[in-house]
Formats: sequence, C-alpha cells, structure tokens
Amino acid sequence: MLKRKLLLAGLGLMFSAILTGAPAQTTQSLRIGLAEDPDLLDPTLARTYVGRIVFASLCDKLVDISPELDIVPQLATEWQWTDGNKGLVMKIRQGVKFHDGEPLDAAAVKFSLERHLNLPGSNRKAEISAVTAIDIVDDHTVKRSSSTASCSSRSPTRRCVSPICNRAGST
Repeated sequence: MLKRKLLLAGLGLMFSAILTGAPAQTTQSLRIGLAEDPDLLDPTLARTYVGRIVFASLCDKLVDISPELDIVPQLATEWQWTDGNKGLVMKIRQGVKFHDGEPLDAAAVKFSLERHLNLPGSNRKAEISAVTAIDIVDDHTVKRSSSTASCSSRSPTRRCVSPICNRAGST
C-alpha cells in the first residue's frame, strides 16, 4: 500500500511538472518570502530587521564579525590603527563594482560614511558618531579619524570597528 502511494505521488509530481512546462534545470530565479516588506531601501534611513535581511543580500560590509566574534575582512582587506588608536586606515578590496557597474573605491566609502553622518534622519549617525573625519589616502585606502578616547582602549578593534560590521550597506 505504501509503495502504491509513493508511486502515485511521484507520478503526480512528474505530471504537474510536465503540465507547467517549467523544467527545473533552467530556472534562473530565486524567490524568498519575508513576513513583511522592508521599511525603506536606503541603509542610512532604514530601521527594521526585515530591512537588514534585505540589505544583507544586496550590500556588503567593510568588515564582518565571524562566528568566533573576530573582526574579519569583507570589502576592507586589511586595516591598522594609527594616531594612538584614534585613526583607522582601511585598504579597500580592488575589482569590486556596484550593481550599476561603478567601481568601489575610497571615494565611494568616504561618501557612504559621510552620508551616514550627515543625512538628516540618518539612523546610522549615532552608531558612528565618534567619527570626526574620513580622509582618502589613495584610490583604495581610506582613513577614519576619531577625537574621542573610546577608540583608544587596549583593544580598540571591537569597540570602534563593530559599528561598521553591524549592517550591510553601512560602509
């Protein structure tokens, strides 16, 4: 009896695939369902958890946090502290392009960080408010400066880099 049910179920699946004419091997779309829509498609202004899920599939971060809670490279390939741990110099991965084909470079990183700091209504401003300047060192290097002592602890990496690990699109 069980074999008969399995056979009928298998035949039913094959028959429905034939009727729809949708061969499984040539499908090029991935559809993901979410319980709700993101509030905004702007990483600077967005506020919802669902928005964060969407940004994670659309945007990369400069750095990320590993399962072991270490800061790991993503778009920034390396970084070092300068100026008594008040300056953070980051090398930007070369060869990366935005969805529109524009290259990712230090100018784009600077623009994004300054937008988070200066755009009225920014929900990222408080997360990176210790940043006082973003300077372009060269085409693929940016320096983020802070005047606060919060980044000059013995282990500044987690305290000062984790806000840019927090959300995709929050370079």
